[in-house]
Amino acid sequence: MYKCKYPFPEDWEQRLQVMLLSRGNRDKKFYICSPLRGADWKEVHRNMLAARFYMYFTWLHMHRYARAPHAYMPLLYCDDMPKERSDAICSGMAMLATSNAVFVCGNRLAEGMHGEIEHAIKFDKQITVFDQALYEEIRVLFARRLHFKKLLVLNTDPRHQILALGTEDLFEEACYDL
Repeated sequence: MYKCKYPFPEDWEQRLQVMLLSRGNRDKKFYICSPLRGADWKEVHRNMLAARFYMYFTWLHMHRYARAPHAYMPLLYCDDMPKERSDAICSGMAMLATSNAVFVCGNRLAEGMHGEIEHAIKFDKQITVFDQALYEEIRVLFARRLHFKKLLVLNTDPRHQILALGTEDLFEEACYDL
């Protein structure tokens, strides 16, 4: 189990679920692009929590409806089974296509994020990055496709810099008595 390192309410995940169920203002939808895969299931779980955390922070502090399919999909689809992985990716890409913009969260570019960024560029979605080094990496990797488009944006607002933190900076292992 993991515990959030930041002073968020202990029930932040339940609050996120209430927000998702409220069906409130969804005129502007933001797709969260962040790492999922990990060396083991514990790391994948921490990455899923981070994706949920990014969604919650975006809603709470930026007043934006954010969605991250990888925050929940690994509970429903087996990433080790090619057909299920493909189904999950297709579902995520459909969600990205109907989003207004993409937020690249965290501080590293994982393999799966490449495809999401490619998809965002294909559909002329604005891509906002919060980590300076990650912004530069994406700018260099996708320079040809981003050259004439102003799709890539670096958000340096200090109030939003928590979205630049990686999973290990957001969550620590916690012992719970069961």
